Amino acid sequence: MNGFLELNNIKDALLVAKRDEAVGIKIVRLTGNDTFAFYAAEIDGYKPVGAHYHTNGIEIYQIVEGQGEMYIGSPEADAHVAWRNPIVVTTGDCFTVKANQAHQLVNSRPERLIILFACPYSHISTDRIIVTGANG
Repeated sequence: MNGFLELNNIKDALLVAKRDEAVGIKIVRLTGNDTFAFYAAEIDGYKPVGAHYHTNGIEIYQIVEGQGEMYIGSPEADAHVAWRNPIVVTTGDCFTVKANQAHQLVNSRPERLIILFACPYSHISTDRIIVTGANG
C-alpha cells in the first residue's frame, strides 16, 4: 500500500495466504473492507472447496488459473442439498453464485486452481452454512 492506492499482487498474496480450514482452501483478502471485498484463493490439485451457502448477497467468481467443476444446489429443510450436474469452469471463466445457492468448486486437475471472488465479508465470517458436498 502506497498511501493512495491499496495495491496487491495475486500471486504474492497467495504466498502468505492462510488456510481456511472450514472450507479447505488458502484464502487472502486483496482489497476492500468489512462490507465488501475481493479475495484470492488457491485450491490444491484434486481438492474440493467445502460445500456451503450464504443467506445474503452474491459471490462473483473469476477463474484465474486451472480448471474445476462447479456444483450448484438447492438447500432443503432437512439439511440435504439437491445438487445439479457440475459445470466445467476454466481459466478466464466468470460467474455469479446467488444467495441461498449451495455451491462447491472442485479442482479437477493435479495443478492448483486459482480463483478470485468478490463478496460481503459476512460470507467469510458469519454467513456461511456448511453442507454435505456434492460427492459426499
